[in-house]
Amino acid sequence: MGSTGSRRSTTVAATDSQQQQQSQVEELEEDGSPRIVFITGCSTGIGLATAVVLASDADKGFKVYATMRNLGKKAALEEAAKETLGQSLFIKELDVCSEEAVNSLVKEIESTEGRIDVLVNNAGQGLVSVFECIPIDKAQNLFDTNFFGVMRVLKAVLPGMKARKKGRIINVSSIIGVNGHPFSEIYSASKFALEGLTESLAPTLRKFNIRCSLVEPGPVTTSFNNNAKSLREGIDSSTADDKTQALLQEALKEMYRTVTSHSQTAEEVAHIIKNVILSCKPHLRYQTNSEYGPGEVQAKFSDATGDKAIDLMEKRFYPETK
Repeated sequence: MGSTGSRRSTTVAATDSQQQQQSQVEELEEDGSPRIVFITGCSTGIGLATAVVLASDADKGFKVYATMRNLGKKAALEEAAKETLGQSLFIKELDVCSEEAVNSLVKEIESTEGRIDVLVNNAGQGLVSVFECIPIDKAQNLFDTNFFGVMRVLKAVLPGMKARKKGRIINVSSIIGVNGHPFSEIYSASKFALEGLTESLAPTLRKFNIRCSLVEPGPVTTSFNNNAKSLREGIDSSTADDKTQALLQEALKEMYRTVTSHSQTAEEVAHIIKNVILSCKPHLRYQTNSEYGPGEVQAKFSDATGDKAIDLMEKRFYPETK
């Protein structure tokens, strides 16, 4: 998704976290060594920006292992990394859909560094289409990355964190993982699953001094037209009824309107992720955009029936359709 005007936006939760840094900052290792950070999905967007923001902060001390499925796409990260490349930022190949690859890389990093302090699960893919036109295998592939990919990495990293009784896990979700959006049903479902996993793990992991947080961005600045097209690639929605196809076009217009007026940059989200890492007592959830998200969250959690959230989505996406 893309925007002609990005705005610096954080919610109260994120702002509180930033303020906490003055008096409640997670300390470096006792020997002064940097935090070892493992990030997935770093070829572009939030993953790339987070890797660079952390690796560039010499004062706070991070050593970043930035991973991506295809090293053929590493040029953008290498360019952004500048002098940190090979110093505090290291690029590794990783397909989160391969349990063997995940286990191998985690063992390699733990063998080299002795530990992984921070895990940022960011790898993911989107999907926009008419629900009944989506092939089951496409939905399964999306879940394999967005949910089971996170599960594979967590299963590999958690034993070491539990043994050390210390760790940070940040799962990059989406505001669509709080409130479902029309024509993003499968993507939304994968993020709902991620939210449920994170929330369920959090109480037990606290007993090991491991804190879990969900970062929930709204629209992030990219090329909306190209992204919207790629999200629908390979799916034939022509068999859908006329009204549903018309509603899809309305929804796409609303998506475009939203990202052109309320998007934020990947760098802004990356700085929030850094603040979450540094907070001594991070929250479970952080909505990163004060102009897009808090209203949805309030509607969701203030009404146990769910009607308020559905009404909000209906009015937003279909204001003129009866």
